[in-house]
Amino acid sequence: MYMYGLPRFTSDIDILAEEAFRPLILSIFKKLGYECFQQNNSFAQFDSELGVLGKIDVMFVTTPDGKGMLRKKIMVEEPVMGIFPVVQPTDYIILKLMAIANNPERSAHDEADIISVLEMHKNNRIPAQFDSLDKEKIVVFAERFGLKKKIMNIFEVVFKQNNSTGGFLL
Repeated sequence: MYMYGLPRFTSDIDILAEEAFRPLILSIFKKLGYECFQQNNSFAQFDSELGVLGKIDVMFVTTPDGKGMLRKKIMVEEPVMGIFPVVQPTDYIILKLMAIANNPERSAHDEADIISVLEMHKNNRIPAQFDSLDKEKIVVFAERFGLKKKIMNIFEVVFKQNNSTGGFLL
């Protein structure tokens, strides 16, 4: 969120990685003092002893779509954190929709993140180095996750509906 232009200081880190790197990532986090407290076919969640270092969520991709998100990343330089990869805003929204589908209990938090990115887009606050939002792609994935109605409601809240065309102003 910070790299898209919204200062937000949280104590967790989200990582997207290819499935082939799972054993290496598990090993590295263990050496750093993290414990994997939840893991399934698509993700792993880590926390440090006593929770002092913050949580790390790793989503592992195997599909062409997931690997495409990794290929389209942007390398961003930030004065404090250095240079690191950041997914495109469209892909970030898709990953948040996937998180909602996988864990509806986190829905309010993830929806707020989606709304924030859409608001930044609406107000032209996302840095120009990122691609513009792809509404159609977002809707396609929302439909795959059974969340098309939810994303359309979010679009309606954030963007004024264009009554002349029946579409949304993105």
